[in-house]
Amino acid sequence: MHPLSLSRAPRAVLLALVGLLALPACSDDGDDRPDAGQPDSGTRPDAGAGDAGSDAGTSDDGGTEGDGGTVAWPQDFSCEGKEQTTLTFNPGQEQELQDAVNDLAECTTIELGAGTFQFDNAITIRANGITIQGAGKGTQGEATGGEASTVLDFSNAAANTNGLDVVSKLFTVSDLAVWNAKKDGMRIESSSNVNIQRVRTEWAAENLESNGKYGIYPVKSTYVLVEDCEAYNAADAGIYVGQTQHTIVRRNVAKKNVAGIEIENTKFAHVSHNVAQDNTTGLVVFDLPGNPIRGTDVYIAHNTITGNNRPNFASVEASSSTVSQVPAGTGTFILASRRVELEHNTWGDNNTVDIAILSGLAIESDPIQWAAGFFNYPSQDIFIHDNTFTGGSGRMVDNGAPDPERRPLGALVGAVYQYGAAAHGVTGVEHVLWDGIDPAPRDESLANPINICFTRNTLPEGTQASVVDFDLQAVGGHLAAGPTPENAAAAWGETRRYAQDAEPYNCAGFTPALTLR
Repeated sequence: MHPLSLSRAPRAVLLALVGLLALPACSDDGDDRPDAGQPDSGTRPDAGAGDAGSDAGTSDDGGTEGDGGTVAWPQDFSCEGKEQTTLTFNPGQEQELQDAVNDLAECTTIELGAGTFQFDNAITIRANGITIQGAGKGTQGEATGGEASTVLDFSNAAANTNGLDVVSKLFTVSDLAVWNAKKDGMRIESSSNVNIQRVRTEWAAENLESNGKYGIYPVKSTYVLVEDCEAYNAADAGIYVGQTQHTIVRRNVAKKNVAGIEIENTKFAHVSHNVAQDNTTGLVVFDLPGNPIRGTDVYIAHNTITGNNRPNFASVEASSSTVSQVPAGTGTFILASRRVELEHNTWGDNNTVDIAILSGLAIESDPIQWAAGFFNYPSQDIFIHDNTFTGGSGRMVDNGAPDPERRPLGALVGAVYQYGAAAHGVTGVEHVLWDGIDPAPRDESLANPINICFTRNTLPEGTQASVVDFDLQAVGGHLAAGPTPENAAAAWGETRRYAQDAEPYNCAGFTPALTLR
C-alpha cells in the first residue's frame, strides 16, 4: 500500500478535511559530518582583470566558525596567460552593453557604473572567465541605483525572460541589484566555479504569483558560492541552488519569498550564517523526482530561521508543486534528503513547525518516478544538535487557514492538532515533525528507522516533547474515512511524541555512508 500522496490525495478526501476543520473541538556529536565540500570560495588568482572574489573566503573577523572552510576549489578553466580585457558601461549605455555581451571574448571584466540600467531583454553570457562588477547592491526596496549602487532594472523587459542568463566557466558577479526580472533574477546554468557576491534580487510588489520564480538561481553546476547577497519577493525561492555539486551559501538574507533559501538535488552543500525570515518557509532541503543527482551531505549551521509566516503565494501552475504545497509558517522543510546536519541554528515563531522531515513519497507516491535519482525518495540521517529553539512555533498551522486543495499537509496537521492538542495538554506542533513514511512500507517494529537524531538543543522552558512521529499514512487513512471527531481522535492516537534525549532520537551521528548510494 502506498503512503498518502499529498499531491494526489483524492478530491473527496481533501473536501472532507474542509468539513473536519469546521467541527467543534473535542474535549478529550559525531565526527562523521557531511562533507560539504568546504573550500575557500574566493581563491581565484586568475579570475580575470577584475578583483571580484579575491577575498571571498575570508569573513570580516578573519574567519567565522562554520563559514565554509579554507580549501581552494579546483578549476576546469583558467585565464592565466590569456588576454584579459576590461569594459566599462554607465547608465544610458544599455544597448552598447548588450552588443558587447553578444560578442564577448573570454576573460573579460565588465564594470558597471553606479545608477540604474534599463533593459528590455536579458543579459546573456556565454563566454568563460567573465566577471561582472557593479558599484554596490543597495538596500531593500531601492528601485533605482544611487552613487553607491548599481541597479539592473528589467521592468520593461520581454515576457518570460531572465535578468542575467549565464552559461560559463569561471564566472563572477558582484555588487549590483537585479530588479523586477520577468522570470528568474539571475539564472546560471551548466556552469562551474561560480561566485555570486553582494547581489540583491528583488521584485517591487509583495505576495504576487506573477513575480519571478527565483531570485538567485544557479542550477546544474559545480563549485558555486553565494555569499553576502539578499533576495526578496520571489514567487518560489529567493536563493536557490539545485542539481549542483559543491556549494557554499553563507551570510545571505532572504525575506518575503515563498522559500527563502532552497537546496535541491544537491551534493555537498555548506549553508551557514544566513538569515531567513518572513518567508512562507525559511530554508528548504529536498530532492525532486526525475532529477539524476541524488542530494546528500548538506551542512546547515549558524543560521537564523524565524518568523516565516508569509502566506504561500506560489502559483501551482507556474511554480514547483513542492514549494506551492508548503504550509505557511514552516521554518525548515526537509524532503527526500540524506545526511543533513543542523547545528548552532536558531528557530522560533514559525506558526506551523520549526522543522518538518518528509519522505519524497509524500508528494509523489510512485517510486518509479524517482528512478532517475537512484530512487532517492527516502530521507535518512538527519542530525539536529546544539541549536536554539526560542519558542512560539507550531501554534497556528498554516496561519490558521489550511487549504486542503493546495496545501493538504497543512490541512492534515492542522486537523489533528486542532482536535488532539487541547485534549492532551499539547500547546502546538513539536519542534520536529517526521511524517513516519520511510522506509516504505512502514515497519512498526522500527522506532527510528531513518536515524533522526535530536540532542543537546536549547529549548524553551517547560518543553515536554520536541519530536513527533506523525505517521502521515495512518493519520490520512483515519481522516479520509470521514470528518468526524472520532476519526480525528483516532488520527491523533497514531501520533507519538518524544522528549529531547529520549530514545530512539538520542543518537549522535550518521549511519555508514555505504548504505546511502
